[in-house]
Amino acid sequence: MSKINRCKVRMYRAGTGDCFLLKFYAGRARKFTMMIDGGVWQGSEEYLRPFAENIMEACDGKLDLLVITHEHRDHVLMFDRCKSTFKDLEINQLWFGWTEEDGDKDVEEWKEKFGDKKKALHLAAMAVSDRLADGSMQMSLAGNYMENAMYDARFQFSEVLNGFSDLHVSGGVYKGALKGMEVIKNQLNVKSIRYCKQGEIIRNLNNLEGIHFYVLGPPNVYEQVKKEHGKAGESYDHNKDIEDNELFSLAILRNKNGPLEDHLLPFDREFLVENDKLQKETLEVPNTENVYNAVGQEWRKIDYNWLFSAGNLALRMNSLTNNLSLALAIEFEESGKVMLFPGDAEFGSWESWHKIKWPVPDLTTEKLLNRTVFYKVAHHLSHNGTAASLGLEMMTHEDLVAMATLDFSNISNGWKSTMPNRQIIKELLKRTKGRLILVSEDEIFYDFNQQETLESQIKKAQQRMNDKEKLEFEKDLDKPKPTKLTRGGQTFEKELYFEYSVDGRK
Repeated sequence: MSKINRCKVRMYRAGTGDCFLLKFYAGRARKFTMMIDGGVWQGSEEYLRPFAENIMEACDGKLDLLVITHEHRDHVLMFDRCKSTFKDLEINQLWFGWTEEDGDKDVEEWKEKFGDKKKALHLAAMAVSDRLADGSMQMSLAGNYMENAMYDARFQFSEVLNGFSDLHVSGGVYKGALKGMEVIKNQLNVKSIRYCKQGEIIRNLNNLEGIHFYVLGPPNVYEQVKKEHGKAGESYDHNKDIEDNELFSLAILRNKNGPLEDHLLPFDREFLVENDKLQKETLEVPNTENVYNAVGQEWRKIDYNWLFSAGNLALRMNSLTNNLSLALAIEFEESGKVMLFPGDAEFGSWESWHKIKWPVPDLTTEKLLNRTVFYKVAHHLSHNGTAASLGLEMMTHEDLVAMATLDFSNISNGWKSTMPNRQIIKELLKRTKGRLILVSEDEIFYDFNQQETLESQIKKAQQRMNDKEKLEFEKDLDKPKPTKLTRGGQTFEKELYFEYSVDGRK
């Protein structure tokens, strides 16, 4: 038997972030080994080394294919931290989306502009953190009857903002690639590189007969890359809204280098007063109410309010990078069954998939979604990572299983209010009959009141499976013995991965 009819999908449990190893079989013979991403939100080399060593052992130090979906640390960090472990890894093919082709004029121009936004986000995150640390942020709220609540909100905002900054920036270096991406491009032993474009069908790679790759994303049209949300029913609702300010990144960059230009000011220049003049007036007329620095009137100041527009910049940058994810539908030729790996694609990318004219008679993206039996949930169960009517609601196959890379023990605290999205969880549990596998279910609740754990809801949903489905699911899901790990000086044990066997036969 030469055609591939089975795939074992190994999801590593280092934390919130994508790291998958796929082993393809023809009968009992392993023919092809593929890795998709190698990241996690955070982790030292000591903590991540056992995961990297397991990857090297499982693939015998050789990968037929490495796919990097996009440049976020939770998708590439392991290559930076564990580069010594991966130094002897042999990679036959390396795939990126077309937006990673170094030397392409349009790509280089986009990266230069995006580099400026990375710098602006980094500077804003540092500025908010500094103002919180030196007490000036709290002082500016003194006298407001909601002083403590407002300060707590600003502290939480700082955590979220720094989380977004860390996704894009390596150790304060904001231009150029993340360190993990630099290792992948420049230090790994790679024979060939392919930059995939939307609408391509890649067939019959060496030793992978019977498998077709459909390149769904990234979009070829920039307007789709920028699109974060759909119309009612097309995408899931967000828990929060953050105000918009398109000029923020320009403003903070100019402010760092000198006076702001008139067109970047939020009001006319005549209303601006230099800080040294304010200080002088305060000293000459102490405790008065008609000067900006009057004692007891600190809460009226707006010195730092403009920094909170950085929230919108962070979300826009995150969505732009996510929508550039290399998204793949992997089809078993024999049965037409599909495994969907969308990276962190957001709505604009999902929507663009349905505009693809596939060079196959009568094939549509909707039909690929109808035949999906394995779904790697995009963007850690966030609201905009999975489309509704253009995505999850089209996954109608009775054998659907999903894996999600969310772990509350290894995630930015600020993101816990938006991940997981409860609407998506509810829909996934219904469509998979509880065959939803998370990196970790610990500390994750199904409801906002934290009364129902997600684990209990998964077990409840699994009661809808018949005896045959339960038996097959238990047989196909493998959990190895726990391994001793060290993180933050604490030693504990847990399974390095969960592995699910996808049956590609009719």
